[in-house]
Amino acid sequence: MSDYRIEKVRHHVELLLGSGIQVEGDIFLQSFARFRAGPEEPLDVLNDSAPFLPVLRASDDLLLVQKSQITIVATDLPKGEDPAEAGTIGMHVEITFLNGETRTGSVFPELRADRPRLIDFLNNTPLRFLPLFTADQLLLFSTAHIAYARPGS
Repeated sequence: MSDYRIEKVRHHVELLLGSGIQVEGDIFLQSFARFRAGPEEPLDVLNDSAPFLPVLRASDDLLLVQKSQITIVATDLPKGEDPAEAGTIGMHVEITFLNGETRTGSVFPELRADRPRLIDFLNNTPLRFLPLFTADQLLLFSTAHIAYARPGS
């Protein structure tokens, strides 16, 4: 780290924009998170206050993507503790986005005992992006791009 620059770690992602455009490349994460222990994660960057996300494509072309236009960010499942194995109760959901795409997976909401429903989770989250765990990927989806959601079967 220098006086002018904070070293970052590249993290590969695939973005799907509301228009249907797909962007693949690397985002940059800090080796430490600001508000919790451990390294910064893609969800931290998506939910911070900056309106644009820098994405470096394989061609070394840097795109500054407006976060409000992002529907889904796909990335590898996180390494480490699996929420299901840690005893966290998951909720299987199906989410259909404004562009017509439907994705299914599990969310692991922190819910109050008196508000255990999917609608409570979606209506009460302050986050713009939420994690959806599939069998082989972590999808970080924009709540602003949801057309409708329902509990999965």
